Formats: sequence, structure tokens, C-alpha cells
Amino acid sequence: MTKKIHLPIVAITIFLLVLTVCGSFYDYEIANKTYIGQKPSENFFGIFFAFLGVIPTFVGWSFLGASILCLARKQIQGKRKRRWLVALAILLFVLSFFYFCNTLFMVNDVAFSVHWAVAYPIGIAVIFAAALLGYKLSWRSNNKNLLSHILFLTVVSLLTMLLIMVTKEMMDRPRFRFVLMENNPEFFRNWWQSGRDVQASLGSNVVSDEFSSFPSGHSAYAMFAIFLFPVFAEYNIKLEKYRGWFFFGGFIWWGLTAFSRMTVGAHYLTDVSIAGLIMIFSYEIVVFIKYLIKKRF
Repeated sequence: MTKKIHLPIVAITIFLLVLTVCGSFYDYEIANKTYIGQKPSENFFGIFFAFLGVIPTFVGWSFLGASILCLARKQIQGKRKRRWLVALAILLFVLSFFYFCNTLFMVNDVAFSVHWAVAYPIGIAVIFAAALLGYKLSWRSNNKNLLSHILFLTVVSLLTMLLIMVTKEMMDRPRFRFVLMENNPEFFRNWWQSGRDVQASLGSNVVSDEFSSFPSGHSAYAMFAIFLFPVFAEYNIKLEKYRGWFFFGGFIWWGLTAFSRMTVGAHYLTDVSIAGLIMIFSYEIVVFIKYLIKKRF
């Protein structure tokens, strides 16, 4: 799987690096140009992808978890290994429920409120549908390497989540919408600069989420689509000829999500480009670890 998508990943990496260089010089100016608004009435596109852009990772966890459950039942004989796989699948289901349902359940003055009685049933239904699809496709698949591919993608997604969380906590970059709301361009920080001084100067009245600009979690989780969508070809050999289209579709999904985050003032260009690079970096780390394990054993 890694060899088949190596060149497209190199091309996307170069593209993201170019965007990062451009944003490093013109982040604030580009943010001014791309900002549309934060309310559904003026920017439905941005609000739509704020809710659904994370589907590749958050709903994908449910799909991957169900696949692991099915393949553990079909292929794994040892009870200990099977228990570990079941535990991993349960973890993915929990993460899928927590993150996706809480993404739907957004009480946000600049967007709109979704009551928990609506958000959670919808979230559970979507997660269940993804799990059912993953289980059925896995049951019908004859690919003996499918489980290793699924575990590979799982590790990539979890590593990305960890890197995103740690980096956000370290940088505390003010969002563009916050700088705009305060009407103070001096609050702007480049992607390599911490925003903790700004946050500290404003005291306890500031909302901490407004200092979570770098990197963009939505963009990183959307970038997972370039790895998740092509994996459908692993379930059915008839889909192999569409692998390139799956990959391209994943990249388009990232592009729409990343741009949407800029239109609502949640992120700068470097926030979304480096978020994509973090996902690819996580992928390459797992590829390298896999190589070292194979070489040793």
C-alpha cells in the first residue's frame, strides 16, 4: 500500500510546503482575503465543513474498529492477540463517539447551537452506519493483508491526534477571528511564535479555544482521507482501478475542509498546510517503524 501512493504523497508534501512558505510571509493578508463570516446565514460552506470535515478520522475510527473486530474473528487464533485487538477496537469506538458527537454538539455563539438530544442520536447513527459498513466489507474480503493495513492506518491516525494536541498546547496561537474581534493586529502571531503572552495579557476573560489556531485539527483529520479512502480498494479487488480516484477524492476533501476553516476565521494558511504535513509526517513515521520491525524480525 505504501509504495502505491508514495509519489502522490511526495507531490502533496511539496504542495503543502509551498503553501507554508507563502503563508509564512502573508498569513495575515491571506486570512483577510479568505474570511467570509462566522454565521450560517453568511457562510454556510464554512459551518458545514466545521461539522463534517472531521468525518475521515472521527467516523473513520468506527469503520476501522469494526474492521478490526471482524478480522480478529476471521484471522486471529490466539486468544491474547484477539483480546488486544478487541480492546483496540473498543478504544476506536469510544474515540469515534466522543469526538464526533461532541463536534456535532457545538454550543457556539458564532455558529449555532445543536441540542444534545439531536446531536447524539445523529452521531450514534452515523457511527453505527460506519461500523456496519466496515464489518460487512471486512467479512466479504479475502485480502489476507487487510488487517495489517487497518492497524497501520489506526496508528497513523492516533499518532496524528497526539501530535496535534501537543502542538496546540505548546503554541497557543490566537485565531484570526479573535484578532479581528479585538481589532488589534498586534495580537497576530506567526506559526512559529507562541501566543501565550497575548493570552496572559488578557487575563481570565479570554476563551482558551480562541488560542488553538495552530495547527488546524480539522485540516489534519480531513487529510486522513487520502489514506482512508484508498483503503476501500483493499476490501474488494474490483475497486483497485479506482484507487487513484479515491486518493484524489481524499485530497479534495482536505482542500475543501482546509479552505472552509480559513473562511470562518478559525485558521490561517499555515495552520492548515502544516496540519496536513503533520498527518503525512505521522504516516512516514509509522512506515519507518514498520520497516525497522520487519528488518529486525
